[in-house]
Amino acid sequence: MAIHYAKDEQQIVTLTLDHPARSANVINAKFGAALATMLARLQAESNLAGVIITSAKKTFMAGGDLEWLYAATDAAEVFHSVEAVKAGFRQLETLSVPVVAAINGTALGGGLELALACHQRIVLNDSRIRLGFPEVTLGLLPGGGGVARLPRLIGLQAAFPLLTEGTQLDPTAAQAAGLVDALAQDTADLLAQARAWIVANPQAAQPWDKPGYRIPGGDPRQPRVAQMLAVAPAMLKKRTYGNYPAPEA
Repeated sequence: MAIHYAKDEQQIVTLTLDHPARSANVINAKFGAALATMLARLQAESNLAGVIITSAKKTFMAGGDLEWLYAATDAAEVFHSVEAVKAGFRQLETLSVPVVAAINGTALGGGLELALACHQRIVLNDSRIRLGFPEVTLGLLPGGGGVARLPRLIGLQAAFPLLTEGTQLDPTAAQAAGLVDALAQDTADLLAQARAWIVANPQAAQPWDKPGYRIPGGDPRQPRVAQMLAVAPAMLKKRTYGNYPAPEA
C-alpha cells in the first residue's frame, strides 16, 4: 500500500492513498505499516502546518481488504494489525495540527473510519459517492474506531442506522447528518477548501478531545436516548432475524 507524501510552500503535507495493485484502496497489514511510517515522518516535521488526506483512485477508500481477511490463518496476527491501524488513527487525530480528509470518492468501512479520525471532512458533491459501514452486513464491526467516533460526532440516534443497518449516504445526506462538514464542486475546489480550512484552524482538535464535550443529542442517561437503546435490540432482531451478528454486537 503506497501513501505518497508531498509538502507544499505553506508547510501543508498532502498524503495521497494509492494502492499499486488494486483499483481501490483497502486496509490491511501493509496499509498499517505504511500509515505508521507516514505518522513517524509527520511527527518528525519541524514546522508542519497541517495534513490533507486524499486518494489517487476514483474512490477514497473501500475499507478492509476482504481477501486478506479471508486468507488469514492467525487470529492474533489479524487482531494486532487491526489494533495497529486503530492506534494510527488515534495518533493522526492527536498530531496537534489540523488534519483534513479530502474525500474525492466513495469512503466505506475503514475508509470512513480514516475520515472520522480527521478534524474536517470535505467531500466531492457527486451523487454517486457513498459513505457508510457496509461491513456490518458481512458480520464485521468497524474495527478502526468508527463505533466510538461516529456516535460522538453525530449522536447515538443518528449513528444507529449507520452502525447496525449498513446505511450508506450520498454527500448531501452525509452533510445533513453531520458526517461531513463541507461539499466541493471539483478536485481543485476540494483541495483548496482543505488548505483554507487548515490555515484558518491551526489549533484544530476533535470535539471529544475538547474540555466540556458532550455527545450530540445526549448520552444514555437522557430519557430519549435511553428509550431508543431499550427498544433497539428488539427492532434489530425483527429486521435481521438474528442472522447478522455484527449489528447485535
